[in-house]
Amino acid sequence: MISDQLRQSIIRATMPIIGEYETLSMERIAQAAGISEGDLLSVFPDKDSVIQGCMSMLMARVSAAMDPAEGVRKLDAIRVDQPVGSRLLEVIDILGAYYDRVRADLEDFERAGFAGASADIEPRARSSSRNDFRVLGSLPEVRQSVARLLKPDEQRLRLPAEVLAEIFPCISRFCTRAPNEEQPLPADQVVDLFLHGALEH
Repeated sequence: MISDQLRQSIIRATMPIIGEYETLSMERIAQAAGISEGDLLSVFPDKDSVIQGCMSMLMARVSAAMDPAEGVRKLDAIRVDQPVGSRLLEVIDILGAYYDRVRADLEDFERAGFAGASADIEPRARSSSRNDFRVLGSLPEVRQSVARLLKPDEQRLRLPAEVLAEIFPCISRFCTRAPNEEQPLPADQVVDLFLHGALEH
């Protein structure tokens, strides 16, 4: 087994037992990986280097799960030759799909045996997954895409398209709650509220 394959195998075997950090030994890690302690030492000099490798893998997995590139591409593909409300409904669908994918990826990661990977990093990863709409909405690419969708109607807007493009992704969060949260608002109601305000006309 080449060293990189061995390194990845050791990291995967160590992830589920990181919670034992205080008593964790190189011998215990080698046993979990099904290798000799000598093979383990040929790749990692000590326990802390193994843990660092696990943390790097964990953060890379979270980063990949939260990568917004696909969502941005879909936003850029929305046609502007349709009513503005229809354009914004598509935005909500795309952002909602992004949110669902992030949550599902992180849950799959947890089910794969990495739930205890880090008492320190895991809460931050979960927090990021809950707040990913704020992360996604703050990206310049997302703001530019939403502004492009609002531009054809700019003469009818009370604020510049660029300003409203910062607001709409945050408002969109109200129709994409996680299953254990309060019932979300329907997307059409959120779009209507955004376009026409809270007062009856």
